[in-house]
Amino acid sequence: MKLRKTLLAAAVLSLGMHAAAASAAPFDLPAQSLDQALGEFARQAGLQLLASPSLTQGLQGRPVTRATSVSDALVQLLAGTGLHGRVEGGALIIERAGGEAVLPAVSVTAQGLGGAHDASPVATRSYGSTKTDTAIVEIPQSVSVVTRQQMDEMGAQSVEQSVGYLAGVGTGIYGKDSRVDEIWVRGFRTGSFANNMYVDGLRPPGSSAGAAALSTRFDSYGLERVEVLRGPSSVLYGQVTPGGLVNIRSKRPPQEAQHQVGLQTDSEGLIRANVDIGGPLDDERTWLYRLVSSASRTDTEVDHVELERFFFNPSLTWQPSARTSVTLLVNHQRDRGGATWQRLPVVGTYLDSPHGKVSRSFFQGEPDFDRYDRDQTAVGYSLEQFIGESVKLRQNVRYIEVDMNYDSVSRRSLGADGRTLTGNAESHENHSKGFSADTNLLYALETGAVAHMLLGGFDYQKVDIELASATGTVGPLDLYAPVYGSPVVIGERTPNSESGRIQSGVYLQDQMFWNKWTLTAGLRHDWARTRTVSLRSNTRTSESTEATTGRLGVTYLFDNGVAPYASYSTSFVPSSGEDYHGKAFDPVEGKQIELGVKYQPPGSRNLVTASLYEMTQSNILTPDPDPTHTCNGGLCRVQTGEGRVRGFELEGTYALTRALTLSGSYTYMDTEVTESNSTDLGKRLAHVPKEMMAARFDWRAARGLHLGLGARYTGSSYGDNANTLKNASRTLVDASLRYDLAELDQSLRGLRLSVSASNLLDKEYVTCNGLTSFCFYGAGRLVSATLSYDW
Repeated sequence: MKLRKTLLAAAVLSLGMHAAAASAAPFDLPAQSLDQALGEFARQAGLQLLASPSLTQGLQGRPVTRATSVSDALVQLLAGTGLHGRVEGGALIIERAGGEAVLPAVSVTAQGLGGAHDASPVATRSYGSTKTDTAIVEIPQSVSVVTRQQMDEMGAQSVEQSVGYLAGVGTGIYGKDSRVDEIWVRGFRTGSFANNMYVDGLRPPGSSAGAAALSTRFDSYGLERVEVLRGPSSVLYGQVTPGGLVNIRSKRPPQEAQHQVGLQTDSEGLIRANVDIGGPLDDERTWLYRLVSSASRTDTEVDHVELERFFFNPSLTWQPSARTSVTLLVNHQRDRGGATWQRLPVVGTYLDSPHGKVSRSFFQGEPDFDRYDRDQTAVGYSLEQFIGESVKLRQNVRYIEVDMNYDSVSRRSLGADGRTLTGNAESHENHSKGFSADTNLLYALETGAVAHMLLGGFDYQKVDIELASATGTVGPLDLYAPVYGSPVVIGERTPNSESGRIQSGVYLQDQMFWNKWTLTAGLRHDWARTRTVSLRSNTRTSESTEATTGRLGVTYLFDNGVAPYASYSTSFVPSSGEDYHGKAFDPVEGKQIELGVKYQPPGSRNLVTASLYEMTQSNILTPDPDPTHTCNGGLCRVQTGEGRVRGFELEGTYALTRALTLSGSYTYMDTEVTESNSTDLGKRLAHVPKEMMAARFDWRAARGLHLGLGARYTGSSYGDNANTLKNASRTLVDASLRYDLAELDQSLRGLRLSVSASNLLDKEYVTCNGLTSFCFYGAGRLVSATLSYDW
């Protein structure tokens, strides 16, 4: 019985219907209505709530602070209400303190094992950082979670926009790009092309090799939260850059019926329809469903580029008992149109030109030829099964296929006259398919006074990519007075290459809880193998690598909500190729030391995090210092490069009053190429600004009216590691408005109008890769409006 109560207090292996793996952390709940408090508490404890509405209606739940058992938490929660709670058969039963039985009419509030996640407006827990649904304040790592409500309030139209106010996160590095979510974390590329954006904890297939770039992009309307994990995270996810990763979570079937439809438009002529409906299919809630879908068509601020999208995300949960849940997740997304990403010359964008300024709407291709079409289809499931009272089996599996057809006129050479662009035409047909699986066991036990959350798992990923391409010719184009219609002469696509990647890893993590201390220790070993077949040259290469990574972190939680922490973590990324002597390159390795403090006042969802870190990446490829060493017709490479990032971050969300909430961040990054055989030695890392700042106010101005105003500052950065070009700093202003139309007339109940503006002041800015490279315009002002109806 003692062990069972400990497990319930740890909220890990609960017998109730729970949305995600619960935590071994103590219970903490803010003061709120008793109905809401009991529902949240039952969710954390994994219990089915049985409570008569006549008993709880109009009562206020008391705050719960650091309760280490269900009984202690209930005493705090129900203090002064005249009610008593008891656990029986996996259910939390609420009755009068005198023992009066629950009335016949009861309300059942629970989240299925595979059901929808916590719908709180501000997240206080994270799943991705530890895979155990732990309170953020107790995680020895800098973590940010953007909820569905926060995305809606700021009017975010993509994952990239949703993380724009977070510390250590850079966006817009390569300007506006409708193809992908381009995100950098702590100075390292983390978004779509880097393939460090995980979906439901699994990595999608992709390639970032130049014109062969093949990636996924998931419509943000189909997501319920975005998690940013800063620092090396290989111990649970395998090969990732040391900066961190982004994990997005799909919407799941809810326990209670919910329905939403909406229409959206914007200043570029968007026409979009959304639908999100779901709930139980039977009275016993054995079957839950959800259907999320959208169709859209829009112009863009780039001439001759139009975009169309359709996505369809159905999901189905089967939970025959409180011990078993299986959720089927399906995603199909079709993108049609061109690409807003335009590589422009330095002269006329960054440098002055006698001919004037290149227009932000300039299109360098041919309207009747250029296109970027992508189809992605994914099918997978999430399984959770309790084994006895102390073990839970979890498995996430996904199969995904991506087809991309990319036709582009690449006019990238500027003539001597300073205005004539020349180049060629390219056509690419890329196909990828990937299978990913992550299986783990969660085991809760206690050894004396220490409670353990032991996690052991195995994950596997297999990716196959096929590329076909063709090149051709096209006429020149005037950069300042473009006239389109030049014929494109190009042949049929022919198979170019086939490649495959297999990665598997075993990991073990132990979260130990003793008094106010939390110690997190993890260790992992990976095996990675890649093969490449060049069909044109009839050559084959095969490479294998292994790596061991780990993490050790400790947190101490004071009674006042202050939680200092310290951690050490490592990461790896396989490096392809070999040196002059035929030795295969070792993995690129990363390591980080981080010290920080988090503050969450007891009973509050306010959360502030400050962190100080030093991160080093080693085994970076650099030119071979011996000029006589040639490989494949060029200079060989060696692994003598090293880069370092030292940073400070401050981030928080704080309710200044009941009506006014402030969220913001400050970032400082001191970067340096510490070892190199090239001219970049001692220089700053490319694309990494020294300072970034962001602040946003959300104000409940009146009944039904919410206003938001934010500003994002990005400091100057160099376009290349040689520091030949310095991109200017920029400040962008955003605004939003939401109004509940029921305040005008109760007959309009459920209708809500939302208006948002990104880059409200229409700031023009450009980022470049170097004086001899290319430049990219950032996105201009975009005003969007959404009318939604919920019932």
